Amino acid sequence: MPVCVPEDARRIMPDMLRDFTTEVLRKVDLPADDAALIARYLVDVDLRGVVSHGTRQLRRYVAEFREGRINPRPEIAQVMDAPSMAIFDGDGGTGYLVATRATESVIERAKANGIAVVCTRNHGHVGSVGIYARLALACDLATFSVAGGVAWEKPTQPDATVWDAMGAPPMCFGIPTAEGPPFVLDMNANMLKDRSKLAEALQTFPDFVFKSLGMRFTSWFLAGILAGTATPESSRPKFASATRAFTIVAIDVARLGDLEAYKAELARIVRESRSLNPMPGLASAEVPGSLEWQREQTREHSGIPLTEDHLDMLQRIATEINVPVPWES
Repeated sequence: MPVCVPEDARRIMPDMLRDFTTEVLRKVDLPADDAALIARYLVDVDLRGVVSHGTRQLRRYVAEFREGRINPRPEIAQVMDAPSMAIFDGDGGTGYLVATRATESVIERAKANGIAVVCTRNHGHVGSVGIYARLALACDLATFSVAGGVAWEKPTQPDATVWDAMGAPPMCFGIPTAEGPPFVLDMNANMLKDRSKLAEALQTFPDFVFKSLGMRFTSWFLAGILAGTATPESSRPKFASATRAFTIVAIDVARLGDLEAYKAELARIVRESRSLNPMPGLASAEVPGSLEWQREQTREHSGIPLTEDHLDMLQRIATEINVPVPWES
């Protein structure tokens, strides 16, 4: 997705932002290795320009840890084990840790069995779901993943419609290619952010609305409910923000044919598609994941552009928990 970098954006080098984010998370009682892992994920997302799910999420996470709504030191447990399936319980911790464990497990199982599915439950936000797709891409696995909440309740607003039955769960497809950008479709299943435009959208683009509604239900059903969370206990978690679940399905492409030929053909399709004319109003022709991949390549060396309000938010967190801000020293 194209992102306009504001003129007031200040470029912060990724290593500096990783170190700062790690120290913030350590200050709210996360073990050093866990803090470093989550910091790496958040900054990687900032590198890709997905500003909503990078270090902007620190404001939310710091509050959850300080207020005891998420367990800073969870003991992740495997609660179901089969050759090509598993379920992990996150013990009320942040979703990044248990989703990483699930992804490592699905990679191992898909390599052994050709296809695998792993679910998680009882944890917080997993962040940008593309994080886990890219871990699997390094092992030449194609994946489909979804995340969602648990303990669904019928909306109570007097004007609620079926559109309001679901929130905005994410879903992601990751497919390996031989060179250049891998294909990563990392998206929110809600295609209509402004509810006030619903009537207009139904008149103008009804397929757009109904297909988005279907994807929102699908994400919730395959994430929030599938991992055994449709129980009375799931609506009363020990840690109040541990209301999330995650599902990842992985396919070992090499089991279905010539892996290198498959990857080469996908790389050709992506390359030649990007050589076409851009869509109206856009500067370049891109496919899902290609623009984010380009940003990663350049921002690792030129720095991540952060807006003044983003920097101010990080500064407020630093002041609250007494962490130095390295780019101000």
